[in-house]
Amino acid sequence: MSDFYSDHAKDLAQSYDSLDFNDVHSTWLDLCPKKPGAALDVGAGSGRDARALSKLGWTVHAVEPATGLRELGRKKSIHTEVNWLNDCLPELNRVRHLNLRFDQFSFPRYGCISPSINVHKR
Repeated sequence: MSDFYSDHAKDLAQSYDSLDFNDVHSTWLDLCPKKPGAALDVGAGSGRDARALSKLGWTVHAVEPATGLRELGRKKSIHTEVNWLNDCLPELNRVRHLNLRFDQFSFPRYGCISPSINVHKR
């Protein structure tokens, strides 16, 4: 089966990366905790947001199920605090196995954040 996001990864990444992180997320950036911690970026795409959060001092776990986008994002994230995971909603099994507490949880496509979330093994 063809995966649209992987098949078009290069064009999608270029499109996502053409938008500035601060402009895209200006409505909620002031809600981020002032002290960086662990962030979970679900649907990380090209990694634009994950890289930006990493530059702000966050340790980011970037979840992207599309292999093409995840691999491009991983290449662009060398020398950053971004850990890439092949996982997907609704289960987030690999994330759950990390058994971590995240200080920021974001679904970039929907613009939702939660200031704190615990993701544990079942």
